[in-house]
Amino acid sequence: MSRKEVKVVNVNDVKAVIPLMCDVEGFKVKRLITKSREGSDKLMLGICYVGPHAKGYRWSFTDKDEVYYVLKGKLRLKWNDNVVEFSVGDAVYLPAGHTYELENLSDEEAVIIYVLTPPIE
Repeated sequence: MSRKEVKVVNVNDVKAVIPLMCDVEGFKVKRLITKSREGSDKLMLGICYVGPHAKGYRWSFTDKDEVYYVLKGKLRLKWNDNVVEFSVGDAVYLPAGHTYELENLSDEEAVIIYVLTPPIE
């Protein structure tokens, strides 16, 4: 088994893209640690930027768990018949198997660090 190397990725070196399954405006992500670029086959790390009052982004993974950590903003997450609000300093666990919808409740861009396992790319 070959050993993987330590890699440093600067957020400014990664292009922002539209998240998977997103068909509304106001959401973009930067995938910092990925399987295809850094060789991470266990997880993916990224930053999600949510525009002021952006809402309606819905997604679902049957085999992937996510964790969010909020750096900026106040957000609302809906799944099934449930709702939770969270903000700066909060970590949120999103287990596989649900359909989620995200909304920025603030007048400023919200910023979330996320980890997805296993990685999608």
